[in-house]
Formats: sequence, C-alpha cells, structure tokens
Amino acid sequence: DDEPPEITYCVVEHTGTLTLQAMTPTLPMPAEEELNKMFLELVDELDLTQANRQAVLALPVNKKWQIYCSRKGNGTLDNGGLRTTDLSGDPEDYINRLKTIASSPFPEEDEEVSNQMRQAEALKTALRTQPHSFVLRFIELDGLNALLEVLETMNAEAANSNLHTSVIGCLKALMNNSNGRAHVLAHPTAINTISQSLATENIKTKISVLEILGAVCLVPGGHRKVLEAMLHFQQYHSERTRFQCIINNLDKNFGIYKDNLSLKTAIMSFINAVLNYGPGQVTLEFRLHLRYELLMLGIQPIIEKLRRYENETLDRHLDFFEMVRNEDEKELARKFEKEHVDTKSASAMFDLLRRKLSHTAAYPHLLSLLEHCLLLPLDYGSHPQHWLLFDRIVQQIVLQSESNETGLIRNPDVAPIEINVKEIVHLLAKEEELVAARKKAEELERENSDMSTRLAKKEQELDLRTQEKVR
Repeated sequence: DDEPPEITYCVVEHTGTLTLQAMTPTLPMPAEEELNKMFLELVDELDLTQANRQAVLALPVNKKWQIYCSRKGNGTLDNGGLRTTDLSGDPEDYINRLKTIASSPFPEEDEEVSNQMRQAEALKTALRTQPHSFVLRFIELDGLNALLEVLETMNAEAANSNLHTSVIGCLKALMNNSNGRAHVLAHPTAINTISQSLATENIKTKISVLEILGAVCLVPGGHRKVLEAMLHFQQYHSERTRFQCIINNLDKNFGIYKDNLSLKTAIMSFINAVLNYGPGQVTLEFRLHLRYELLMLGIQPIIEKLRRYENETLDRHLDFFEMVRNEDEKELARKFEKEHVDTKSASAMFDLLRRKLSHTAAYPHLLSLLEHCLLLPLDYGSHPQHWLLFDRIVQQIVLQSESNETGLIRNPDVAPIEINVKEIVHLLAKEEELVAARKKAEELERENSDMSTRLAKKEQELDLRTQEKVR
C-alpha cells in the first residue's frame, strides 16, 4: 500500500514528525490548483523534515483540505489568557509575560502560580504548534533571552516548582524547530544556563534538562557545548568534579519508584550520548578518557544496583554502556597484545608500560618521570594539585589532534590548561636534533684531533728516517 499512513493530529513535534487529526471541513473545498497553492504555503510554515514534507505533499486533495482546515480553523483554547491555536497570536505578548515573570518575586498565592504556569504552558504549546513564522518572530524579538532570564532569576522555591519545568519545556519546544535549535546553539550562554537547572529538586525538570543536553550531543558542534556546560555546572554548583551531580543523582533514591526509574533512565541515556557522540563516534581514546572519569566517580557499582529495577528500557541503556565499554577495553588490550588490561591495578598498568618501553629510547624518560614523582611532597590532604596537573597534561597529550580542515590543533574535550602539544613536541624534536648535531660535531672534532695527532707522529717518523738516510 503506497498511500501515506493515516494522520491523527496536526502538530509539529520532536524531530520534525507531523501527525494530524482528520476533521470534517465545514467550508467548501476550492479548486485543486488553488488548494495545492494554499496547502504548499501551509507546509512551508511547518518546518518539516524533507521526508515528512514529501509525504504530506503527496496526500490526496481531500486530506489536504482536512489538514488545511484543521490548521486554519479558529482555535479557542485559552491558557492564561493566550490563545494557543490562533495563528494571529503575537509572540510579543508571550515575551512580555515572560519578562513580567522574571521581574516579579515568586508569588505566594497558588492561583498566581497556576496563572504563571498556564502562561508558560501556552507558550510551549504555541512554539510546538504555531507556524514557522511564529518561531522566527519569537527569535527576532529576543524570546530566547526572555526565557533564559526567567531561569536566571528563579529563587529556590521557583526552581523547585512546576513553573521551572514549564519554562524548560518552552526551551525544548523552541529547540524542536530547526531555526530555534540553531539560535539556542549559537547563543553564548544558553546551554550553560539550561545546565544550571540540574540543581533543582524537581525530577521532571531534571529529566527535561538531561533530554535537552543529550539531544545537543547529537548536533554538530553541540557535544563540546555540553562538555562546557558540565564544567560550568561544576563551578556553579561548587562540585569537586564535573559529572558529580549526574552520578550522585544516578545513585540517589528519590523515594518514588516511577520518579527514580524515569530519572535514572534519562541519566543513562545522557551518559551514553556523551560517550558515543561527538569525538566519541570515531575516537577510542576519547571514549576511554570520558569513561575513566565516570568510573572514578563510581558509576560501575551503581550500574550493578540499577539492574535490580529489572526495567527493559533502563536495562537497554545499561547494556549499551557495558557493551561499548567491553569492546573498547578489548581494543585497548590488543594494543599491548593482551586479552585484558586491568585498569584498576596500578602495578598491572605499570608492568605493561615497562614491558612495552623497556628496550626503547622512551624508557629512560619513564624512569626519570617516576624518580621526579618520588621527589614530590606526598602529603596533599584533599588538594593534590600537582598530581591533578600531571593528569590534565597527559590527558591533553592523548586527546589533542590536528583538524583536517583548518590545520589548527584542537582538543575534543574542554581543556582547563591550554597547551599546544604539537608545538611543544616539535620544539623538543628540534632540541633533540640540536643535541644530536652537537654530539656529531664533538665526535668529528675528536676524530680531527686524533687525525692531527697521527699525522704529526707520521711526520716525525718521516723526519727521523730522512735524517738517518743523510748520515
């Protein structure tokens, strides 16, 4: 059957998919040519993916007319005084209400709180269902900054309320539009501000934020923004390491089974996105680098605890995490011609390095590194800065690569210490060449001196022989 599937409801949602509810038109259908022209204008407003656009344009004329009437009919849904299906709705009204929410203290009256939530929900619905031109106008009027301002000005009570969830929902709806998504990603602080919402105690808000961050990992240029956002959140929330909040929430019991399950599933989905998209799609070293960070925070025993939920969806995310981990560890072991590398054992890892480097020019440098480590003060308490410095430098040596397009050195992770590894290695190589040249010159000088000595000796012998002959 080549006929496109039945359409149930007219709404643009998530990845640009379109479903429509068949309505009985109350107006006479125009001529086919006129209808096709009207329908094409409607489709242009919907920001559909190319596949869905083609499918909708291929519908029979009677269904096109049903869809057209469903979109252009007079909407009457009223949320907080804003009509969410009226195509003539002005984005400026929504933005003004957002500014009022941002500039006002969080209300004490439940009715006023509900009113603010209705206004945010109305905007969320409008961003999802209104024409593409509505979203463009919302962007032009600086609607994104109005949403971010609401997030920035929330006090603790507002941050833990459902209003917070609704505002994050508005940002999700905006990012479901291609222009909206591009606008958010181009904003210098939007993803960082969104990440701050992980500090809330509201489970639904946490889940929505994780869904946004996980989706951004899949967008070109988005993965690095997510890593920057996690580093920003570490500083914002005064945490020891990035991902600490993520792992803590993965382990924490929030009391309600459904909330626990939903949040932990969202976290594992986010973790898998961070590990396996962006540079993680192609680079073993990058996946190992990020996974080591999560393992140091204790994710493995938590995963074993999560198996007790016996939930199919959660188990799929756990299985994927462990499957990719096992494959990566096997690939690492093959580099050392081993079946397995015990990365939990310092002595096992050192023994591998020692065997690999023992008969190479690198081995003296390994010994020198260890000898100098012994000279460091060992009592650091809770602030082992020197060891952290070593760790960060080695991480950059492992991760930095040259961009094929620009020739610039780039680090796929956020680098707290900016160093150019290639340039330093090049300078060291020049230094080695200089040392080698000096050594060669010294050898040549010694050979020349030996030759001069031998020549002088020969001249003396010749003089003696000549004198003997003359006598």
